[in-house]
Amino acid sequence: MYVDKELTMCANQEMIGSSATDYSLYCINLGSTVGDIGSGAPLYVIINVGTAFASGTSTGTVQFKVLEESDTTIDSGSTVLVETKAFLVTALTAGKVLAIPIPAGIITKQYLGLSATYAVEEVTAGKIDAFVAIQPPLNP
Repeated sequence: MYVDKELTMCANQEMIGSSATDYSLYCINLGSTVGDIGSGAPLYVIINVGTAFASGTSTGTVQFKVLEESDTTIDSGSTVLVETKAFLVTALTAGKVLAIPIPAGIITKQYLGLSATYAVEEVTAGKIDAFVAIQPPLNP
């Protein structure tokens, strides 16, 4: 799959640490396309686990959230658009791919980013790539 660098949120980004949440290093600038990104085609944030996640025990969890912001500061003040369930770290193995659908019409701010929130236990390993993709039409 071709990935445009302008649609990338994380590139082999390590998502570990004792903080409760990590944020994507990059945000996507939608510019004047806010509310019209994808021209009506379904949008997804694709997360590819490059290095398996781990914690001290198998009870650690990770939840991903797609965020929007009016400036380039993706942080705890950003608005959550959609979020995944909390995954056990043991489920986030190398090669695992997650597709998070972004419902049409909910994006109202110029910048998109991603967060990973950890619970139960500190995450000690895990790297991801994350980007926005448009679902191609089934019958072109």
